[in-house]
Amino acid sequence: MGKKRIPVDKKQFEALKNELERVSGIDLSSDNAYYDLCDYIKKQNDIKFPPSKYEDGSIVQQPETISVDTLRRYWGDKDADKQMTPDVGKLSFIARALGYKDWGTFCHEHIQPDTGFDAEKGFNGMDYFKFSSLCENEIICIGWYPQKYCRLKFLGEYSFEVVEVRGMKSEVGRRFETSGFRLAPTSGGDIFPEVIIEPLYEYQEELWNAIENFNIETCPKSILL
Repeated sequence: MGKKRIPVDKKQFEALKNELERVSGIDLSSDNAYYDLCDYIKKQNDIKFPPSKYEDGSIVQQPETISVDTLRRYWGDKDADKQMTPDVGKLSFIARALGYKDWGTFCHEHIQPDTGFDAEKGFNGMDYFKFSSLCENEIICIGWYPQKYCRLKFLGEYSFEVVEVRGMKSEVGRRFETSGFRLAPTSGGDIFPEVIIEPLYEYQEELWNAIENFNIETCPKSILL
């Protein structure tokens, strides 16, 4: 007898899929798209929620996983004519790839496009005028906690290291210098814009030009937090 499936809110289910597509940047119309998406979900789970291990390095408990066929069913590219109830365990696995603890946390914390949320007013940023007030190794948060943010460790002067991230382009361990942070222009239905790392020096004209003429498809990845 198969396990009983828990009813899933369809609106939240669509929001989860849309957020995964947005954050991963994977075009699902491309060849091998679902294989790439499957690999992305597994990799991000390992990064954001590493499995517990014994002293000998073996994994305490095998983590949840997801198949390419399951993803195709969830996106309606397989068995679209059949009734399908998503598995909460699989949804939690996808949610963890986005930095959420589980499916329930995603439903509770994820902001929907129709809430009237003002990303600019809600943005927690900082410029170099405030850097002098920071102590070395102090942790600051840039973004919109807990939905999309980076926790940064101040290394002194104008240097930072990424120590925690959700929904942004950086990876933990990245180090950079900056004169501050600003929001990128938005287009489409994105709730949270990208966060731009402002160059430290005025002579870095190529980076400043990329910011002033911002295009998410062609901009240097080094300017994105």
